Amino acid sequence: MRIRIAFVVAVGLAAILALGATSAQQPVTVMLAGFSVDTPVVQRLIDQFVRGRVPGVNVQWQPITDDFGRFITTTLAAGTAPDIFYLDIFASAPLVRAGRIEPLDSYLRDSHRTLIIDFVPELMQAFTFDNRVYAIPKDFNSLVAFYNKDMFDAAGVPYPADDDTWAAFKEKIARVHRFVHRADPGIYGMILNPDAARFIPFALANGGALFADDGSADSVNTPAWKQAADYFTSFVREGLAAPASDIGAGWPGDAFAKERAAVVLEGGWMIPFLRDTNPGLDYGTAFLPTAPTGRKANFLFTVGYAMSADGRNKPAAWRVIEALTSPEAQEFILRQGLAIPSRVVLQGSPVFLQTDPASRATAKVFSATRGAVAFRFGLLGGDYLDRVGQSLTRVFNREATPDQAMELAARQINEQLRARGLIR
Repeated sequence: MRIRIAFVVAVGLAAILALGATSAQQPVTVMLAGFSVDTPVVQRLIDQFVRGRVPGVNVQWQPITDDFGRFITTTLAAGTAPDIFYLDIFASAPLVRAGRIEPLDSYLRDSHRTLIIDFVPELMQAFTFDNRVYAIPKDFNSLVAFYNKDMFDAAGVPYPADDDTWAAFKEKIARVHRFVHRADPGIYGMILNPDAARFIPFALANGGALFADDGSADSVNTPAWKQAADYFTSFVREGLAAPASDIGAGWPGDAFAKERAAVVLEGGWMIPFLRDTNPGLDYGTAFLPTAPTGRKANFLFTVGYAMSADGRNKPAAWRVIEALTSPEAQEFILRQGLAIPSRVVLQGSPVFLQTDPASRATAKVFSATRGAVAFRFGLLGGDYLDRVGQSLTRVFNREATPDQAMELAARQINEQLRARGLIR
């Protein structure tokens, strides 16, 4: 009897061990969620840089066609979020504060492939809260001035330059506007929307701040912001620029592609857009002009790969993030002209040395990040931008002066802060 029992136990133990060995060989499935528009690119990244290179891991792409921010907020709160997901810097602060995102510091400490110093410092700082890193930046953008070379050449006006002051930049746009608008009233020196994302860098360069030391928006009701608002809106008030809707364009970039604007203020997203809509357009790029303070400022628009704090496959998810942000993967993205890479080493990529407009523009956007401010507004997010944008609209419509508009924006933002208990 003892022999039979021992035999049964041994057979059972062998079966359990065999089942365990079989299970260990089964790949771990890691869910990756992002914008549905990225599907072709992400599938190629997974095929070339994850599948077969990250043993034992199967990545399943989950494209989100609806409101991505709402999807992430909802699934994180429910504990059902994907293992890896896009984290837009704009929406990062509330999600981090809720404790739903996995800090990555321990993974970075133990990694031999991914180090903090490998990435553009401003990008890593953007995803750092209370000295903890919550995402690895996959790509980024910043603002530059795109200009139509043919229009400037025809008008005999020097191109916008990296060292232009506010006054010099405006004088060039005024001169080219007079030339092109006289020939065709549907063309303007600049197409400019009452867009807070385009305006605020001018306020920051002029010595302004997003929030005052006490956490309020009193910083908006200051000479730095009012002077910047006066300058920014003067292009429209003086007839040198118009909003995109005035000429039937969907957005300023659309107007530029249709050659209805000599200048627009946009980011690297313009590069593939122009390649697809007007590949023959001869354009150049320049940094945003220098404020009277002698300073420049810019926004840093970035998206990173983040991990759910409730994820069940964290080690595997981290290995996937490393593969997707590897130098090889980012070089691939750069060569496709799809995004600006976040790794410092790619500053030396041959792509940046090419002389075609797209390559030059890519290099310019990459360089424009120096000293840029993360595109985030504490826990207010879009409410902050909306209040500033609405005030700019009032100036565009001649319903308020720049000073009145900034006073109103500050008051309305403070109301939002008080309603949320963020200030007294």
